[in-house]
Amino acid sequence: MSDCYDVIVVGSGPGGATVARGLARAGKRVCLLEKGREHTNLGTYRGALAMFDRFGFFKSKEGLTMLKATTLGGATMVYSGSAAMPPPWLKTKYGIDLEGYADEICRELNVSVLPDEYLGEASASVMAAGNRLGQEWEPMPKFLDVSKFRNGQSSAALTSLGLNYGERWTARDFIRQAADAGTEVVTRAECLEVSVQNGRATGVKARVRGRGTVDYRSDIVVLCAGGIPTPVLLKRAGIAKAGEGCVVDPTVLVYGISPRIGTYRDPLVSVVSWKWYDSDGIRLGTLIDPRLMTLISLAKAGLRHVPKILSYRKMIAILVKVKDELGGMVDSEGRVSKALTEADMAKIRKGIDIARAVLAEAGCAPESIVAGEIRGAHPSGTCRVGEVVDDNLKTAIDNLYVCDASVFPEALDRPTVITIIAFGMRLVDHLLGRAGGGAR
Repeated sequence: MSDCYDVIVVGSGPGGATVARGLARAGKRVCLLEKGREHTNLGTYRGALAMFDRFGFFKSKEGLTMLKATTLGGATMVYSGSAAMPPPWLKTKYGIDLEGYADEICRELNVSVLPDEYLGEASASVMAAGNRLGQEWEPMPKFLDVSKFRNGQSSAALTSLGLNYGERWTARDFIRQAADAGTEVVTRAECLEVSVQNGRATGVKARVRGRGTVDYRSDIVVLCAGGIPTPVLLKRAGIAKAGEGCVVDPTVLVYGISPRIGTYRDPLVSVVSWKWYDSDGIRLGTLIDPRLMTLISLAKAGLRHVPKILSYRKMIAILVKVKDELGGMVDSEGRVSKALTEADMAKIRKGIDIARAVLAEAGCAPESIVAGEIRGAHPSGTCRVGEVVDDNLKTAIDNLYVCDASVFPEALDRPTVITIIAFGMRLVDHLLGRAGGGAR
């Protein structure tokens, strides 16, 4: 079975959705393939387990847990809605200027910090406590529309299970627009390999539910499957360097029990501190998982901490995210080897100490404070710009491009969505042969 298009986009996260929308609006015949399905039971543990690969227990060979969403819209279905501009070093160090595209998308999606009354009582108290300690906390820009909050509340901790009252932008918004412009969206379509003839990509082979193996033909293929699946497809296409090295933005939550209200009702990461970002690669923000996920995290920290779940509604949690060193690999079967270095662990320990101090200042009893397990938040850097793809995101194979977190040349240590969308907009301009900032 064979279908023909101008462009095939593999993966429906922020990169794939942006590329599909942009090219379809320009009149290209686009097919968007997504391995997952359009899950609708959002905000439930059962629904979240269905969206995450291996039910959320995907681990590196060394035991580092990494979250890997497989659903229409990708990881934007479970992200915090945080919006950070591309890091300045992308331009100064690598010559990649995404600022104009990032500004454009912020205007389109009305990215802004939340009004004070929507930050959340506990998060506001953390910001005040941190600033008394000189930690320079501030509100975080968000992809959130407060007019769509339900009864004045965001989906809060249940955001991590995919709950969305419509207040949070997801890649599904762009996918709907891409479909309106003519994109054919195919879910439950697992890309098996890129078809290559005479050094040129000619399409992909995919296993599609209800159709078997389908031979999709196209002039251009854009891989947007994510930091782990994309290098697998490139390796199978003969690009051996893909998957050599990986970064994950290691994350740990530090919990404390407040005498007042906790962060369970607050928008995720409504306040943040960047004070140690440039010097140490450490970022902090307020975020707590839903109750069951928090219970599991406490249990992994030690059974003596399990009773703290009884105070979940008074629990404040601070996310510590650090910029890790490049290391490990992804093999052609999607197996990951990734261990944290001593330098990475030193950053994590420093971040935990900083979080402990602000929790204590916010009124949490010191004996109630505990750090959870370390998780890899953003598997990325596996198909790096300048090594696996060029400045225009093209691989060594003609007409084969990549546009997802795998192209990051190093760990971003910040919310990735705006950077990926900006890369996608820039790639659309390149493929259409127009200067940046053209009508979209």
